[in-house]
Amino acid sequence: MASQTISLFGTALVQYAITWYITLKSQSGVMMTISIICGFVPTFFLSPFAGVWADRYNRKMLIILSDSLIAISTLVLSVLFFMGYDSMWLLFVMSAIRAFGSGIQTPAINAFIPQLVSKDNLTSVNAANSSIQSLVMLISPMISAAIMSYASIEAIFLIDVFTAA
Repeated sequence: MASQTISLFGTALVQYAITWYITLKSQSGVMMTISIICGFVPTFFLSPFAGVWADRYNRKMLIILSDSLIAISTLVLSVLFFMGYDSMWLLFVMSAIRAFGSGIQTPAINAFIPQLVSKDNLTSVNAANSSIQSLVMLISPMISAAIMSYASIEAIFLIDVFTAA
């Protein structure tokens, strides 16, 4: 649960950094709308299917592959930005890929917990997991904004790669 929390934190932090970056660079409501659609809609539509996959396939492998997809796409994005290719459309594409990975990862994690925990402790572990996820989602935008005032977006992308590893 600790490693998953670290990975979730890195992923959320970078996703919010992308949102902040687009907000600061474009100052456009239309660009923000596109960013939100790309960053959240794939997860919304994929999650019901991913829940079925989590029931049918190796959950551990689904978690590893989806987290790797997120980390690799973020690494590619970081390299492209370091090379000077800092187009908004790259952020939209990568946000969609990252959302796709999250759409698979989250249901697989939620389905994996009952395999690891006894029935007696399942309620308390699920409650702790939910609280941790809520806390991560609460602090990620704030920490992301704070880090953006000190680090480049390329460096922030690498946080997700590091936390996934």
